[in-house]
Amino acid sequence: MKKNSSEPHDAPESTVDLPAESTPVGKGRPTPKRKEREAANQRGVLADSKQDAKDRRAKARELREREYQAMKDGDERNMPAEHRGPERRFLRDFVDARTSIGEFLLPMAIVFVVLSLFLPQIGIAGFLLIVVFYLIVLAAAVETFITIKRIKKHFSAKFGEGKLPRGWTFYVISRALNLRRFRVPRPKVARGEFPV
Repeated sequence: MKKNSSEPHDAPESTVDLPAESTPVGKGRPTPKRKEREAANQRGVLADSKQDAKDRRAKARELREREYQAMKDGDERNMPAEHRGPERRFLRDFVDARTSIGEFLLPMAIVFVVLSLFLPQIGIAGFLLIVVFYLIVLAAAVETFITIKRIKKHFSAKFGEGKLPRGWTFYVISRALNLRRFRVPRPKVARGEFPV
C-alpha cells in the first residue's frame, strides 16, 4: 500500500548537539613520526649508566656484607644459597664435630717451609723433614676420604638415597681442610657433637 503524499512526513530525528569537549577526536595526541620512534628505541633505558653501575656495585657490596654477617651469626635465612638448608647444615655439623689432621695441614705446611729454609736440603735432617711432611699429607688425604664415606653413609640414613646436594664432596673437603676458627659459616656444634 502506497503512502499518501498528502500525509505529513515523519519529523526528522532530532540531533542533540554535544559539547565540544566530550566529543572524541582521535586518540588525543599526534602519531609519533618514524624518526622520533627510532630515536626513542636507540636511547638507553637509563640516562646515567655510570650512576646505575655505582648503585649496582653498592647494592652488591651491601648484599655480600649481609650474607657474610649472616654466616658469622648463623642466620641461615640470609646466608648465600649454597649454605642454606638442612642438608648443608648436616654436612657442616658432621665436619665440625670431628678433629681431623686435615684442618692442621696448612699450619704444618707453613712450619715445613720455614724449617726447610734453615735445615740443609742435602742431609738426613732435610730428608726426614720431607718424609714426615709427605706422610702427614698422605694421612690427611686418607682421613678425608674416610670422612667422605662416613658422611655419605650417615646422610643417606637420615635424608635418603640420592638427596646429597650438588657439589657436596668439594663442600666437605674444603671445610675439612680449613682451620676450625676460619670456617664460614661458623661452626655451631662442639667437637664430638655429631648430628643425628
